[in-house]
Amino acid sequence: MSTRLGIALTHPFLIPYRAAVRTARRFLRRRDFLHYGSQLVPERVESETWSLAWAYIREVDDVIDSIDRETARVVLKEEWMKVRELTEGGELREPKLLRDSWLTYFFGNLEKYYDDEERGKVYRVIRELYWSALLDMARRGRVLDSKEMLRLVRYKAAAFFKLYFTLGRLRMEGYEDKIAELLGIALGLLDDFLDALYDIRTGYINLTREELGASLSGGLAESARKRGIAILRLLMRARQIAARIRNPLTRKTVLRLTEAFAAPILEGRFVPGAIYLFKGGELLLKLLPDDEMMAYEVGHRIIGTLLSVPQLAPTLVKVWARLTS
Repeated sequence: MSTRLGIALTHPFLIPYRAAVRTARRFLRRRDFLHYGSQLVPERVESETWSLAWAYIREVDDVIDSIDRETARVVLKEEWMKVRELTEGGELREPKLLRDSWLTYFFGNLEKYYDDEERGKVYRVIRELYWSALLDMARRGRVLDSKEMLRLVRYKAAAFFKLYFTLGRLRMEGYEDKIAELLGIALGLLDDFLDALYDIRTGYINLTREELGASLSGGLAESARKRGIAILRLLMRARQIAARIRNPLTRKTVLRLTEAFAAPILEGRFVPGAIYLFKGGELLLKLLPDDEMMAYEVGHRIIGTLLSVPQLAPTLVKVWARLTS
């Protein structure tokens, strides 16, 4: 590991590196294939680095969502202090939580395997993720207008894709920021609408002021249709850009993501609680070995084939094109 992070292999509170990677992958595997499958695409080091980062992000997000706003603010501040310490080349004093190991080894990999330009991109995205978490907490119990909602999802979801493309070293040929923004906004809008009823119970209001007004006057179905078409247009633009990417694995990854996010709308699953899975994803999870290191090796070899399987029927793709033309 990096000499800047002397803690990485010696601190008594840290679990060994391979155990950290295994537990991060196991955590993602328990969620769904969309969370887990992303780490099967990159090469080994890039996959391990992304798994550590992604598991840490999802764990912190889960914790914050389960507690009240003031407590969440304290937890987020504590986590941000850890991130700042490691960003500046320091070490965690008492990394007792499992996610502390994930975070420490993530920064160790970032220092050892990535160049200055890549690290700079990652640090910028980390700041975006932090601010998005603050914005997310601030909106609890509030009704946002369309501009505020768009600002939030641009920060929140687009940053995840930027981080993935950079850590995974997917060859985006200069399109990474634009595709990340299109996918991020589309997914953010979709997630917020699908989860609206559930989130209202926990203090979030994921309908915009305009949509809430429409729902009160009996027009929520029309609002859902309009938002659905807006999401499909964003995804179609991402597909059009992806068609220019020469690297087949990167191109197929982006295309399959757009289809996975379009499926809830085009297949009539535009309801709260819907889950997006790549076709074949659930079967692959059952077939992969329990050992996460071996599971990665097997999954990485077959992911290209899986990504080649269309997520949507050709007729639905034609409907999609007509709706967004």
